[in-house]
Amino acid sequence: MAPPQTVPCQYKTGKTLGSAVVKECVHITTGEYYACKVLNKKFLLGREHMVRNEISVLKRVSAGHKNIVQLHDFFETTHNLYLVFDLCTGGELFDRICARGNYFEKDAANIVRTVTSAVKYLHDQGIVHRDLKPENILFKSKAEDADLMLADFGLSKVLDEDNFSILTTTCGTPGYMAPEIFKKAGHGKPVDIWAIGVITYFLLCGYTPFDRDSQYEEMQAICNGDYKFEPAEYWSGVSDTAREFVRKCLTIDPTNRPTAAQLLEDKWLKSDEAAFVQDPTSPVGKAVDLLPNVKAAFDAKKTFRKAVLGMMAVHRLQDGQHHALEGAQTNQQKEQLAKEVEQYKEEAEKVSRLIFILD
Repeated sequence: MAPPQTVPCQYKTGKTLGSAVVKECVHITTGEYYACKVLNKKFLLGREHMVRNEISVLKRVSAGHKNIVQLHDFFETTHNLYLVFDLCTGGELFDRICARGNYFEKDAANIVRTVTSAVKYLHDQGIVHRDLKPENILFKSKAEDADLMLADFGLSKVLDEDNFSILTTTCGTPGYMAPEIFKKAGHGKPVDIWAIGVITYFLLCGYTPFDRDSQYEEMQAICNGDYKFEPAEYWSGVSDTAREFVRKCLTIDPTNRPTAAQLLEDKWLKSDEAAFVQDPTSPVGKAVDLLPNVKAAFDAKKTFRKAVLGMMAVHRLQDGQHHALEGAQTNQQKEQLAKEVEQYKEEAEKVSRLIFILD
């Protein structure tokens, strides 16, 4: 078999975008800007199939749906593989939501409708995404009316349309994974429907339904379908129609979950007048603004994680603090080390004061 053909690089890479392997790039001839995933071949030994799979998926879906990132180019040089995508400069979904002045249930429904439409297109092409989550939903630009784009097909799988393949690999982001993935009983398109349910829940309250103190407890909650619409104050402004939509998606038995096409026919997404809970403190017909609670829950989770990391760090520092300070060569070094220890202590103390949202 002939070795892969290498070609001169037609792009000039610029600043790194989020991940260390995704960079902004510009085409030398056209001047067009793109996002470029740069993969070093020496780190792909044994995983080449994952890259080829991503390329296969992206080639099939490119330009087929306006809310799916397009693969514009693929090539390789002696040392690297390059995937050139649409450049999405509008940021991640939840960051944009938190930056808004208000956020209503109809906004969440619009987002879910867009994601579900893109997923239906994928499923119609025999493709399972398998890693749907808010971090993989980006805005095309910073414009107010920018399109939402579904990205990152690294875990997608192309299925034989005539002989539906059953996947058994455990993959995805734990909090968004369906029960059948953990049970390794085989899974397919319904895992994306489950993830849509988790995303919807998250969009309505700011935290995920199966959030637990450990991944094991989270996995057990997922397998048992153990979630609630609580605390009540975070759900009082959410309609029963939206809750029922979430329940349908989070059906434990994948054979009883609706398809993406059926979700698009659900009254929460299809109704001309979006369901909402009226705000008792505002004029008649005014929906409850979900943003304060959603943002508070999201910020609480970030604070909690930061505090836990701080507590772990301070334990490590305390173990080695005495020796570290003894080994410091100057008073300035000692002062810097002592300052760092105090900062970590402050983060650790936040853990004891923080009442986590799900407790």
